[in-house]
Amino acid sequence: MNRTHAPAKKAIIIGMDGASMELVNNMIEWGHTPNMERLRNLGVYRPMIGVFPTLTPPGWTALSTGSWPGTHKVMDFNIRSLGEQLDRTIWGINTGLCKSEYLWNLVERAGRIPILVKWEMSWPPTVNSGIQVEGTGPGVSNHHQIAGYHLFVSGKWAPRPIGGQRDPETLDPSALQKVKHVDPVEIIPLNTETWKGELPESSESLLEVKLTIQPLARGRENMNRGKSGIPKSFFGLIYASKEAGYDRVKICKSRSTDEVIADLGVGDWSEWWLDSFKIDGEEIEGYVRIKLITLTGSADAFELFVPQIWPNTDYTVPADVATSIDENVGSFLQNPARDALGQVDDDTYFELLDYHHQRLGDVATYLASNNEWDLLMVETHAPDYASHFFLSQADEISGATPDTTHRCREGLRRTYESVDKMIGQIVELADEDTVVLICADHGGTPNQFRAIEIEEVLEDTGFIVKDSEGRIDWTKTRAVNVGLVHIFINLIGREPNGIVSIEEYEATQREIIAALHAYRDSETGRHPFSLAVTREDAEMLNLHGDLVGDIVYALRPEFDGAHGKQLPSVSFGIGGQHSTFILSGAGVREGVALERQVRVVDVSPTICYLLGLPMPDNVEGGVIYEALEDPNWHLTRLSEYESKI
Repeated sequence: MNRTHAPAKKAIIIGMDGASMELVNNMIEWGHTPNMERLRNLGVYRPMIGVFPTLTPPGWTALSTGSWPGTHKVMDFNIRSLGEQLDRTIWGINTGLCKSEYLWNLVERAGRIPILVKWEMSWPPTVNSGIQVEGTGPGVSNHHQIAGYHLFVSGKWAPRPIGGQRDPETLDPSALQKVKHVDPVEIIPLNTETWKGELPESSESLLEVKLTIQPLARGRENMNRGKSGIPKSFFGLIYASKEAGYDRVKICKSRSTDEVIADLGVGDWSEWWLDSFKIDGEEIEGYVRIKLITLTGSADAFELFVPQIWPNTDYTVPADVATSIDENVGSFLQNPARDALGQVDDDTYFELLDYHHQRLGDVATYLASNNEWDLLMVETHAPDYASHFFLSQADEISGATPDTTHRCREGLRRTYESVDKMIGQIVELADEDTVVLICADHGGTPNQFRAIEIEEVLEDTGFIVKDSEGRIDWTKTRAVNVGLVHIFINLIGREPNGIVSIEEYEATQREIIAALHAYRDSETGRHPFSLAVTREDAEMLNLHGDLVGDIVYALRPEFDGAHGKQLPSVSFGIGGQHSTFILSGAGVREGVALERQVRVVDVSPTICYLLGLPMPDNVEGGVIYEALEDPNWHLTRLSEYESKI
């Protein structure tokens, strides 16, 4: 195909992790997302069928390759480690696991240029001639950050939880749950003999607080950039600039007012400053910023926040792109403190989220304006952050109080308004020859009942047996859960501690399926499992191969968290699991709600078709012909060519 005769010359793809078409349609109807509304009205849209499990690694990999999880092999965050004990898994955020060709590599193979800006599930980089900025995974799942957030608190500070059941880390790895969420500090009288420089005038006795940043803090251990970091301390000088009591803090690099970094009142942010930190013996520079959230007049409550510290180098391909971003755009921010939600106030989170989206838009605009490109891919994880925190109780079916429901609805509104503003900035890069896609990997639903824990079910039904210390007894355990939706039988000859014979295998499959279908939730009396099938039958869910469980199951949405174990066809409350699909621009019909099915694996083939490119290796999806102005454009061009001969 000749690229100059294809319907589109360029493509912009903007991904929104966890954004269901159901909720996006609601946001449009409620007037919160005018840019998405405009793109929907100018193009085509449909709730898109995603992968199962409805999860980030298999979802984005399917969208980016056009192949199903059974083919691309990126099955989960936690993937079965074949040949090892059944509780051993492989971390799924790794392009090296993928057995299919990525869209950006196909673009390069065709002699064209991709730019990826924080595109999910694209690290380690596979780009060769293109440009890539970050791209590891949600929140704390990255190889680059110097340190996660620090929340320094003292006195009468209290967190701001949303309430309700939390999704586990296996589903929501962007929020570490087994770490200390705050950094307690002690406020003491200032010793003037230990301080240098001119002290501020204060109507109250001066106070001091020591603020120590720990490199690698609040990072996912298996994705940290190093093993150990040297703590670095800053010093806060608390004073009263007026008669009403303490109201300001000076942040200094040492106990000297000659090294003031910021002078903050309550609600103030400092500017970003570049500082150095030592990790594994190496000096690394990164950007730091501070906000004074709380300081009472008597200093009996104090709260100061430092968001993620991100480096100014080493997170792009080619490497010098990071330097160019640093010089021409400014500090980058990969995680807008999603893991601090419920600790900091919502306003602080959304101030960072707006900055994060502004930076994604700025970086995409800068790179696309100063480099040749044919494909621009930008992703935000914010809708998924909102799904795990705000969406859970944003619907009346959750049973939350009116105040909580209002807070959660506001959280959703502010999230999607922030995303929409970024979309508006990026689509300014599109001309009449550009096709624009807004898409998602999976959706999200509100909570209704207590989420079912499959390990508890297998233990209750006798398949998992634990010893007196709560550890799995492999001599008595017949089956265990691995990842989100897979159950593996402890099979003799396949597992190191197998106890189920091959002759008992099929009978054990049937027994597990029967137990899941018969299982009743003790609190509601309902049956929570919507599906339980053998590995062989799981092919209908596009799951096949040795990494698939001997049993694959799905939960009804009212018994799941935001996403994961629900089928990708679910609609529930104000949300659902259908992925967002909005396509507009060159070669696309205008103002059409598509009637025929759209699947996540159809995205890459359709973009390739519109750009006049070959198909990626191992592609299983098809072209969404219903979306196109001319489904047979290649034949039309051929006919035009033949008529000129």
